[in-house]
Order: sequence, then structure tokens, then C-alpha cells
Amino acid sequence: MCESKEIVLSLKAMGCSFNYKTYPQKFLTKEQTLKLFKEAHHEVTRLEDKLTDFRDSDFQKINQMAGRQAVKVDQETFDLIKKSIDFSKETGGIFDISFASIGHVWREKKERGQLLLAHEREKLRAYIDYQRIQLNQDRKEVFLPEEKMKISLGGIGKGYAVDVAYDYLVSRGLVNFMVNGSGDIKVHTDQSAPRPWRIGIRNPFSSNPQNSVGFIQVYSGAVASSGSYLNFIEKDDHHIINTQEGTSCNEIIASTILASNCLEADVYATVMISLKAREALEFLNQKSLRGILIRSDGKSLLSKKALESFSS
Repeated sequence: MCESKEIVLSLKAMGCSFNYKTYPQKFLTKEQTLKLFKEAHHEVTRLEDKLTDFRDSDFQKINQMAGRQAVKVDQETFDLIKKSIDFSKETGGIFDISFASIGHVWREKKERGQLLLAHEREKLRAYIDYQRIQLNQDRKEVFLPEEKMKISLGGIGKGYAVDVAYDYLVSRGLVNFMVNGSGDIKVHTDQSAPRPWRIGIRNPFSSNPQNSVGFIQVYSGAVASSGSYLNFIEKDDHHIINTQEGTSCNEIIASTILASNCLEADVYATVMISLKAREALEFLNQKSLRGILIRSDGKSLLSKKALESFSS
């Protein structure tokens, strides 16, 4: 397969570029393949409209009705919120979609060129608590008990969208392809493929997103990266917050996680940025995850699972 034969399409969604790449398919023309890419991307934009909390959506309604009334949602939204709470339990609250209680105010102030002051952050911390999110399984309702409590899928939505787009393409028989949602990546490699996918790990110290510190080879599954690239140039800083401290931890400035699906990889990559290096490495090893961490001093750390993969 030569580079000139790649079929590539780049489309905007969720505040970033979604790139779709494959090679010529046996039973599809280039035009038919591009049509499938557009159909898969329609799923991404559908999810963008559904999961946003900054314009009309169930999430905006949940936040607007906080402290007053439960909001009925569809099954997909309910399942995602429930899954998010499961991740919160698994990570001891490090990942918490109620981070938005601080994140919304942080983002508003950032847009006005202001800082979130320490005493303001301390007050808002009281509303970060996934255990207070109330779910009614039978009615598919979500209720936030405090008016200032907010939720957002900023640390999970894009990864989920990549998975959904990937699954759509698989269901249509596409092989040897990649879906890349600005660093949240899932790849498919057919048995006939001559080589795995080669994915670059972005250099967090460079302003050029094309500069890499290294490459990994992936046959299947997902790769997600998160980081405070040059003081949050690329990634919205409002969801890279230690939910227990109410602040961002700057010891790890970039993390890359490999998992079976992008939703999990996205969550764990976000969690790593919230931890100190020692804690992050311990977490990866306890969960038997393949992860690569880059500290603010430039040192790279690899989990045991990652070391095993690269040495085999």
C-alpha cells in the first residue's frame, strides 16, 4: 500500500477535526468509501448535538434544572451518564463529570480573560461529587440536587463518538481504516494488511502538533492522548482538573493510553493528567493498562504493560 492510495476525509465536530483514513476497498469505489465516511461523521455530529452542555440539549436542561427538577433523557444519554459514574467509582472520584461545577465558571472566566480565584474555586468544589448525581433507572431521569451543580461529558464524549463512528464503518464492511478525533483514535487492521498502523505521540513541548516524541504501532483497538500542551493550547483545561483538589496538576503534561475502545482510553488519559507521576504509574499498573506518560521535566514513564508490549 503506497501513501498515494490512501483515502482521507477531514471534517469538523466537537471543536476539533475528525479525520477518517483507509486504503482502497475491494468492493467499494473511492466515492462510496467517502460516502461511508460522511455517514459515520453524521453519527459524530448527532452526538455533538446530543451531548453538548452549551446549547439546547438534555445536558443543558439537566444543568438548568439543577436543584429544581429531574430531567428525562433517552437511553443512550442515560447509559453514558451511568457509565461515567461507574468510572468515577473505579477511579475513586478522580474522574467526575460534575467537574463542570467548576469547569463552567472556569471557562466563562477564561473567555473574559479572567482567572478563577482560589476562594471561588474552593466554594465550587463543594458541588463536585458524582455520588450526588441522582439517576432513576425506571424513568430514565437525571437530577442534580444543587442549583450550582453541573455535569458535562467533556472527558468522555469525544472518545465515545470515535467508537460510534468506528462501529458504523465496521457494520458497513470497511476494513483497514482509522478514525481520529483530534488524538482520540481507533483503528481497524484486516488480516491481509501488510503492517499495523503507525501512530505518533505528540511532543507536548512543541507548538507544532505534527511534531512527535515517538511512534507506536497498533493493529487494533484505541489510542487516546490528553495533555496540557503549551498551557492548554489544544485541550480544554476545564476537564483536566483534579476533582478532589479543584485544581489542575502540572506534573504530567501528556498521557497516551491504549485500550480496546476509545471511551475507556479517553477517560484514563484524562485521569492521568489529574495525578502526580507516581500515582499515575501505580494506577496504570494496578489496572494493567498500556500507558505512556510525559512529565513536565521531559522524562517519559511507561507502565509495565506498555513495556511488555514494546519489548515483545
